[in-house]
Amino acid sequence: MAALSRQGSDLYSPRSAWFGQVITCGSAQIKLNLISAQSDSLTADKITAAAQQISAAAGDFSAYALHDAGFAILHEGEEALWLLLHQWIDGGICTQHLWRSDLTGAVSFRPAPAHLMACVWELAIIDFERRAWIETVMAGLPHTAYLSRTLPRGKL
Repeated sequence: MAALSRQGSDLYSPRSAWFGQVITCGSAQIKLNLISAQSDSLTADKITAAAQQISAAAGDFSAYALHDAGFAILHEGEEALWLLLHQWIDGGICTQHLWRSDLTGAVSFRPAPAHLMACVWELAIIDFERRAWIETVMAGLPHTAYLSRTLPRGKL
C-alpha cells in the first residue's frame, strides 16, 4: 500500500505551550494554558478575549456538581484560534466547551461544531491536566494543590 502524501497541517510539528494565568469562572478557578503554532507568545487581546469568554461561561455548568477548579486551552493554530474550557465535576468527569475565532481581525469566539473535541497538541495538555487532577484532588489533596500544578513552558 502506497504511503499517503500529507500537506501542511497534516504533518506534525512541535508547538510552543505554556501556562498563562488563572481565570475566575463563577466559583471555579480555571488554569489557562496557551499554545501557538506561529510563535512563542500570544497577543494580549487574544488572551483577554479568552478570559472574558471563560468568565461568561460560568452559568453553563450550573446543572452539575462542580469542583471549583478546571482548565482551559487557548490555541492559536494554523486554521483558527481555538478555546477549550474544561471544568471538573464529581466522578472524575471533565466537562467541555469548545469555541473558535478567525485568526485575522478582532477576536470573536463562537461555538465550534459539537463533534469536534481536541487536536493532538491540545490532547497533550488535557493529559497533563488529567494527571494533575488524579495526583492531587483524586488523591485527597485540596483544589489549591491542583491549581498549583501548572504546565511548564516547552514544546508539545
